[in-house]
Amino acid sequence: MATLEEYLSQIKDLTIVPPVLLSVLSLDDDNELSFGELEKKVQSDQVLVARLLKLANSPFFSRGNPVANMKQVITRLGFKTVRSMVAMSMTDSLFSQGNYKKFRDEVWDHSVAKGIFAQILCEEKKFKKEAELAITCGLMQDLGRIVLNTIDRTKYVAVLTEFQTSDTNLVSLEKKAFGVDSYEMGSAAAKLWKMPSIIISSIEDLSKPVTEQTPLGQIIGFAGTIAKLTGHGKQEPNTEEKFEEYKTALGLTIEDTKIFLAAKDEKLKSNELYQFCSTL
Repeated sequence: MATLEEYLSQIKDLTIVPPVLLSVLSLDDDNELSFGELEKKVQSDQVLVARLLKLANSPFFSRGNPVANMKQVITRLGFKTVRSMVAMSMTDSLFSQGNYKKFRDEVWDHSVAKGIFAQILCEEKKFKKEAELAITCGLMQDLGRIVLNTIDRTKYVAVLTEFQTSDTNLVSLEKKAFGVDSYEMGSAAAKLWKMPSIIISSIEDLSKPVTEQTPLGQIIGFAGTIAKLTGHGKQEPNTEEKFEEYKTALGLTIEDTKIFLAAKDEKLKSNELYQFCSTL
């Protein structure tokens, strides 16, 4: 069985994460320079341009005024929304190879729901700066699963199959099959590809106890449990326990968990970015 270093050697020269995504994730916050850079980087991928134009001209955003180019799209939707949409479109492409349906159903849907739930939680707690980061970090937390699936799709679909038909958690099955789990693989790959430090730390939070995670990591972790409890990804034996741990760590008072979860799922389903993902 290969070591982590040997896996990294295998993926070093592979274009697993599109260069456009890496460069967009590294852009500074909204300013005139980053606005222009975002437009230039997105223009290099015509499939992405077509997807963004489609959303900008949808009933959610168009207000009866069609847009025809990326500058108009960014002006209408805003820098941060467009950057989140780029992350969603590009990570979707990472799930679209090999055992696509099984991988997408279990991992992609959970990642998207987790990212958007994290954004909703940040907005509710008035964490404006963290809200946009929450989506991209939530999506990229599952980078290790994308990498393991790329390294050996047959083996990873077997892992997913066993996970879906047993009470064993996914990380344990990954470790048994590959010798490393997706947390280790994701963190190492993110460092290899020089991803932003906020993404690396959010991946590393996955393997830490709840009380030792960063504040953003706790929000994303809580969002991940909400996602599973509302049917976005399979629940694991400790999902409800994790929900309670995160609730305590974040200082939240939730009188009725079922009502809380139903309200969050309703917000997710009406979210324009989630609906955008359904078109991918």
